[in-house]
Amino acid sequence: MNVRGVDVETAAMSFAPDAQAPRLARRFVGDALTGRTDEGSVEVARLLVSELVTNAVVHAASAVEVEVTQDEAGVVVRVRDADTGPLVSRSGGGTELDEGGRGFMLVDRLAHAWGTEHGGGRKTVWFRLGPDDAHPISPVTAAMADTDAESALSRARRLMRTLVLRPHVQVTLTLREQVAEVLARVVDAIGAVGASVELSGEAEPIVVGTPKSGATTASYELVIDDRRFGDMTVALRTPANDEDQAFLHLAADRLALLAVEYGAMRSEAGRGAEQDFLSETTELLAGSTSVALSLTLLTQIAVPRLAEWCAALAVDDRGRARRLTANHRHEDRTDAVHDALDSERELRQAIVAAAAGEGAQRLPITVTVGGQRCYVVVLPLVSRSRILGVLVLGGPEQLDPVTYMAAVELARRAGLAVENARLHEEQAATVAALQSSLLPSALPDIEGLDLAARYHSASPGMSVGGDFYDAVVLDDGGLVLTIGDVCGKGAEAAAVTGLSRDLLRLLVQDGSEPVAALRRLNRALLDYPASSRFCTIAVTQWQRDGDRLVGRLCLGGHPEPVVLRADGRTELVGEPGDLLGVLDDDGLDLHETEVVLDVGDAMVLYTDGVTERRDGRRMFGQYGLRKTLTASAGADADSLASAVEHAAESFVRTELRDDLAILVVRRVH
Repeated sequence: MNVRGVDVETAAMSFAPDAQAPRLARRFVGDALTGRTDEGSVEVARLLVSELVTNAVVHAASAVEVEVTQDEAGVVVRVRDADTGPLVSRSGGGTELDEGGRGFMLVDRLAHAWGTEHGGGRKTVWFRLGPDDAHPISPVTAAMADTDAESALSRARRLMRTLVLRPHVQVTLTLREQVAEVLARVVDAIGAVGASVELSGEAEPIVVGTPKSGATTASYELVIDDRRFGDMTVALRTPANDEDQAFLHLAADRLALLAVEYGAMRSEAGRGAEQDFLSETTELLAGSTSVALSLTLLTQIAVPRLAEWCAALAVDDRGRARRLTANHRHEDRTDAVHDALDSERELRQAIVAAAAGEGAQRLPITVTVGGQRCYVVVLPLVSRSRILGVLVLGGPEQLDPVTYMAAVELARRAGLAVENARLHEEQAATVAALQSSLLPSALPDIEGLDLAARYHSASPGMSVGGDFYDAVVLDDGGLVLTIGDVCGKGAEAAAVTGLSRDLLRLLVQDGSEPVAALRRLNRALLDYPASSRFCTIAVTQWQRDGDRLVGRLCLGGHPEPVVLRADGRTELVGEPGDLLGVLDDDGLDLHETEVVLDVGDAMVLYTDGVTERRDGRRMFGQYGLRKTLTASAGADADSLASAVEHAAESFVRTELRDDLAILVVRRVH
């Protein structure tokens, strides 16, 4: 046929709606195009028409017509069946032509163009293999192909080519789809009735045609290097000759290689995914400073990524395992995990062995958890040759090698995270104990006086702060209040803080006046071999003088306290003196100031962590402190301390950058 000077060749055939239709349609398209276009286009056309005919048989259940048209622009294939209505999307994605996850997806990826037509009660799906996909061959080449086709060598070559998928086709298909395509080619090549492949680890076989209707069958194992990947069964009309037998052996080897290639790619992808998983897990665990939290996070991370359920146990210095947490994919079965850990003798023995240093173990038997038989892996959590915990993973299937190695690596990284959390907990406990030893456990009860204090470290749990306060009741009923700020932080600052607090307590109890006590402390600090020996201190000694409450205040480089009068007025009291630990006695300038508190008055002592709270150019300062106290006039000592603490902390939204101490004394009567 000639259309406007262009040679157009068309062939068409109808097929009954049965299982043989896809195979027969493949053969028809192959016969129509072989020798008239390149082999790659023939392969793509056979693959796509097989898919579309299969869908037509499944969904339309009507006779199928396949039409192949070839011109200089390429090849157009049309597949017609009964019109079942417009294409509609299914819930979850896809259309009515999707079959086994392919459908239009394959057509869209492999064809140059495609579309659908509706008319006359028929539905047509067409695709074109354009200039980039199909390249017509010359009559001379076609004649040579016809001649070669008659030779055994040509047939052998053609058979070999059927076993190799073109790269752009192979990357489009999953393993099952690749196997199905190669199997369909094998059936076409030797004129078989059908064939099936059972792959190891796959529940459903891959079937082409009607493999159970043949007069005879031949089975072949898919084996590479003594490793079996499945079986291929081919249904034949007559027993295979030697040439077909050799071809079927090669086909089985090719299918085995496909399984190996796919497994290698899946393993590589799996390793990449596991590395991403482990990196994210490491970052998450690194943020935990608690052993219990780290182990809890570990069980949450492992389920369901690695296992159906998981349990984590901590191991003490004596090698005894103590269960901390467990997690199941189904929350209502978590109690069943705890029951199994308590009742399954082999599991308990494996945990004890792991805690004792016997390494990772796969239990040789299954364990029942919530009525489900589970395979179990027990992994020790080790850091610096010390066993810190045990991780137990369980599920209905054995861990594959990639997942098992990921679990082992997870346990290794978790061991380091648990060790870091344990060290942090020990450090925090040490810091808390040392910090508490530098502060009074409780303020004394003094008749007619109300006392309150607040303390915050800028690095809680990390280092000992340099701020301190103290309250000492004298034998004569007097009261000495001390507040100070040592330069620096950490162990060295803690040592200076302890020295200053204890020496001052001893001096005032022996009767030393505030100025004399600070001078004696200054000499002690000058003799102390530490760089963080400098400090500021305020000491006030209170005595009753009839109806008056009189305080004698001395400031060693410390900010002036604020006196809050009962009527809300505030004033700074005291005369600033020199920093302690810098100048000798001759150069040290200290002064004593008398302060009188009436009923309802209060004095607030503080460290510079309160007044130097800043946000850019703004600073809380003594102005903010006095404004806060004025607004709280008439409140008790505890309320005053809380008001100052809250105002300073909320002045900016950032965390504290300096330690903060507040000491309040208020006259009640």
